[in-house]
Amino acid sequence: MFRLVGFLLFIGILAGSQAYAEDEQDAVPATQYIYFEPALVINFGSSGRIRYLRTEIALKVSSKEAAGKVSQHKPYLRNTLVFLLSGQESDAVNTSQGREILRKQALEAVRVTLQTLEGMPYVDDLFFNTFVVQN
Repeated sequence: MFRLVGFLLFIGILAGSQAYAEDEQDAVPATQYIYFEPALVINFGSSGRIRYLRTEIALKVSSKEAAGKVSQHKPYLRNTLVFLLSGQESDAVNTSQGREILRKQALEAVRVTLQTLEGMPYVDDLFFNTFVVQN
């Protein structure tokens, strides 16, 4: 009798812990950040001496599916960002207003690339975690 009660109690605990684990999974926020590592180091500018830009970029996505799709295309997206950033002039990267415009351009370039490749833009936002310019 005691064994049967103990067994039923054990089963109840297992069922409760499984329900708790499922609730925890539902409570985990879907927002994820995809980081480009290593940092992008780019020479830019069309005239004069060579200038360098070093930036760490993170992409914000809202689901596991989006994170998987973005991660799958990281080399392509990195290439897109390298070409965008290397085509900039000093005016765009040396002011906070210029960097904000550049951030929006980079976000749009990433979203357009993913829309072309996957049929969905998937990325909610783009952040420059560091942004260092050597003129």
